[in-house]
Formats: sequence, structure tokens, C-alpha cells
Amino acid sequence: MTFSRLSLAAIGITLLGLVFILLKGHIGGNVFWHLLRVQDSPGTWLMLAMLLFGHWYGTRDSDSGAWVDRLLLALDRRRYVVAAVLWAALCAGSLWVYRNHPLSADEYAVVFQAKVFAAGALHGQFPPDLLDNLISPKLQNHLLMVNRENGAVFSAYWPGFSLLLAPFVWLGIPWACNPTLVAASLLLIGRIARDLIDAPQAAGWAMLFALASPAFLANGISYYAMPAHLLFSLAFAWLLLAPTPLRLFLAGLTGGFALVLHNPFPHAAFALPWIIWLATRRGQRLRNLGFLAAGYLPVLLPLGVGWSLWGRAALAEHGQLAAVHAATAVHAVAAAQGGAAAPAFSLERLQSLVLAFAAVMDWPNEKTLLVRFAGLLKLWLWASPLLLLLAWKGWRGDKRDAIRLLGASALLTFFAYFLVSFNQGNGWGYRYFHSAWGVLPVLATLGLFKLAAQDGTRALRQVALLALLSLVAANTLRFAQIGDYMNMHLAQFPPRVEAERRVVLHNGRGYKTIDIIQNDPWLRGDEVVLLVKDEADLKKVLAHFPNLQEAARNEYGRTMTAPAGDAGPGI
Repeated sequence: MTFSRLSLAAIGITLLGLVFILLKGHIGGNVFWHLLRVQDSPGTWLMLAMLLFGHWYGTRDSDSGAWVDRLLLALDRRRYVVAAVLWAALCAGSLWVYRNHPLSADEYAVVFQAKVFAAGALHGQFPPDLLDNLISPKLQNHLLMVNRENGAVFSAYWPGFSLLLAPFVWLGIPWACNPTLVAASLLLIGRIARDLIDAPQAAGWAMLFALASPAFLANGISYYAMPAHLLFSLAFAWLLLAPTPLRLFLAGLTGGFALVLHNPFPHAAFALPWIIWLATRRGQRLRNLGFLAAGYLPVLLPLGVGWSLWGRAALAEHGQLAAVHAATAVHAVAAAQGGAAAPAFSLERLQSLVLAFAAVMDWPNEKTLLVRFAGLLKLWLWASPLLLLLAWKGWRGDKRDAIRLLGASALLTFFAYFLVSFNQGNGWGYRYFHSAWGVLPVLATLGLFKLAAQDGTRALRQVALLALLSLVAANTLRFAQIGDYMNMHLAQFPPRVEAERRVVLHNGRGYKTIDIIQNDPWLRGDEVVLLVKDEADLKKVLAHFPNLQEAARNEYGRTMTAPAGDAGPGI
């Protein structure tokens, strides 16, 4: 296939995607379909413009293309400088684009638990009678587990990502965590490409593809766990490229922590092809699986199984597990406080845990197929132009184990979510695939060299131009879109005033304002945000904050102030 045919195919795919967005995306409804229409419709037009320009340029370009080799070799040679610049840029984006604010309830749950860990505790503490005001009832025993008797609160997710985030919280720089993970991922993408592809420009190409993909960068300014999943998936695969006993053990440690980052599904899907491969290597099966298990178990048992058996429910993202885990959660927190004996391990409890995980699985239906097609479209639109087609070309027909396994991990990760009926809600790019996203730049680099072998080195110049266009234009568009969305979301807040202590009473109006009710695990600091919908709610709040005076109000609620010394809740 020539570059011309590849670009025409890409233009056709993008046009198909535009039609799909116009038919299925809608403003103001479910946030997944809202963002598809609001953000990905302009993204489709930009992708079309870049592809059309690249196709036109390809018919007229006559330069030697020496600049491409120089650029890519310099990118690899100065990779640590590039990673440092990327880290600084993403930190700035976290502060000024993402506003250092967990946008979604998913992000808030892991940040909440990170603050708990940073304080040396296992759970936060809210006044029991204010739980429905401090946490939306829709999130209770769903994303945040609560004990309604004593007010203990903790994240429903497994604790790995919160543990990673906790040192950054303790240092006062939580916004630097995901930029650090993304910068490390960039270096690892280049390293894997360098190890697998026999070309001096391979690492540079893989890093350029990553930098030119908004999904890779945009998640780096968020508080989602997906950049951690991406980094640990890459590390797991890289360690198994040469499975010595030490590397097998380290891969197990890496995989064990990946399983408990926030829920085990992303790593399980990514790792399964590699585990099957190790288990089927003749004469080495027991050694491979033994060293791998020796790494997995010390992490998985305490942080995964132990956490869940104590009531910290993983995969509670859409409420299916609340009934299964609520009693366990309450018992766990009571035990942690000394109010009850620790729940003993039993086969019945383990069986309950397994059944709880199975509860979120379902056979795909028409709704699921539409959601997954939309996810594939997001994967296409939030990537460097041609990335997916080049990755497919690189994977198809290659006989090397490592290349086949990287592709298998990506495909299994994508298709595994056909068994999960819900959509991702908020998110940048297709975040359900993000744990496997790091294989795409590596496979695309291989595919590009195959294309150049068929079509000549002119294809390298054309793809480099498209990647550079995307690096500037697509990233600029997506960061502007994220900034606009964050500003719109945070504008749905009662007036912010200067005071020693603010008590913000939100009335629940607005779009996705369920995510605005966010508080410190012990209500420390200068601001408390409560959901107050009626006089009964207001009466409860005033019982805890007796000296409040109204400072300002708008359509979303009121901001109250009082001296810090006598405005705290009675906990």
C-alpha cells in the first residue's frame, strides 16, 4: 500500500466518523455523547484538514527529506531533555488548563484516598448526619464507601494509584504526578522501539508519534489513573522482552501493582497474552510462571484481595456493586476503628468478591456496540494522523513474538470492554483503551518502515509532516477544549469570596454538578462544599456551622463565611 492510498483511507474513515458524530452525539445529555459532539466534531474537522493537506503535500513535495532523519535522531539523542520539557509543560497544563482540580468523581475518589494516605490514615471522617450533604448519595458506596454510623469515608477503588499520588500530595504538588508518569512513559516508548526495531530513527519516530497524540498528553494533566496504567503496561511488556528470572520477577511486581492501580481489568486484559505465551514455552513453563507469580502475589494479596475483603470495593464505577459491598465496607471501617472484630478471610467472602466483579460484565448489545465504535472513533481522533493504520500495518504479518504480543494486548484490551456495558463518561480520548495505548507508537513505527520499503522514503517525509502538524494543532485544540470544559464546569459554582473559612452551599443545579461536591477527608482547609437542596438540609448544616453569614449567592447556591475558630463541624 502506498502513502497516497493510506491517506485516502484515513480521509474516508474520518468522514465516516464525522457522520457518526452528527447522528449520535448530542449536547447536554450523557457526558460521553456530549463530549463526542462538542469536542470531537471540531477534532474531526481538524483531522480532515491535516489529512487533506498531507495528501496534497505528498503529491508536490520534492525535498530530500534529510531534515526528517536529523529531527528524529536529535529527538532520541536528547530524549531526557525532551522528557523534562514535556514534564514542565504538562505540570503547567495541570495547573492552568486543568485548574489543579479533579474534574470527575472518578478522579476525586482517588485524590481523596491519596490525601488520606498522605496523612498516614486509611479513611477520612465526615459528620455522619452530613454525609448526604458532603457526598452526593449517588456516589456513596459507589465511588466513595461510607459508614453511615460513624462517618468513615474511603475510595471504592483499589489503592495503587492513590498510593502513587500520595507522596505528591504530601509534598503539596499533586499536579506533578501524572506529568511525571507521562514523561517516563515517553522514554519507555522510545526504549521499546529501540529494542525491537533495527533502525537508528526508530526511537525518535515512536516518541514523535506519542508527542503528536493528544490522548497521550491530555491524560497527563488530569487526575485519572490511566497514565499509571500506561506506564506499568509498558514496563511489564519491556521486562518480558527478555524473560530472565530477574526480569520475570520484576514483571510480576510491576503487573501486581498494575492490577491494584484502581481496578484489575485493564492490566488483566493487557497481560493475558503474555502470560499465555510464557505458559506455553516448552521446557520453561514452571520457571516462567513461578518467577512471575513470585512477583505478583506480594503486591496483589495485600493491596488487591486484602483491600477488597476489607470492603474497599474495586469496580464500583457504576453502582452495580453497591449492594454486594456495602455491608462489607461498613464492617471494615468499623473494624479499622476498633468497633468490631476484623472480618475473617473465608471462601464465602472470596466467592462474594469474585461474583461482585462478574456483576459488571454482560454480553454486548446494540448499545454496547455503539459505545465501543464511538470509543474507537475517539481513539482515532485523539491520535497522531494515520497512527492506527500504521500500527495495524506494523503488527500484521510480523512473526516476532514481541510484536505479536504487543498487538494481541492492544486488541484484547479493546475487545474486552465489549463485555462491559457502560461508557467511560468523562475522559480524554478513549480512556478505556489507554492502558494499552503505549504499544501503538511502537507498532506504528514498524508499520512506517514497512510503508517506506514499499513506497520510498517520501512516505517518511509525509508522515513526519502530519505528526508535526498534529503536535502543534491537535494538541492546541484539545488543550483549549479541555480548558473551556473545565471553565464551564467550575463556573457552575456559588461565588468564591475571600475569607478565612468558607462554607459553600450548592443547590445541585447545573450540568454534571454532582462532581463539584468535593471536600478534604477531614474537612480541613478554608473551604467546605455541601449539597443543600431544601430547608431540612440547611437546618442540618447550620447545626454544625452556627455562626455563618451569607457573603454572596448566584443561581447555583450561596457562599457563607465565619471565623475559622468557630466555624468547624463537630467531629
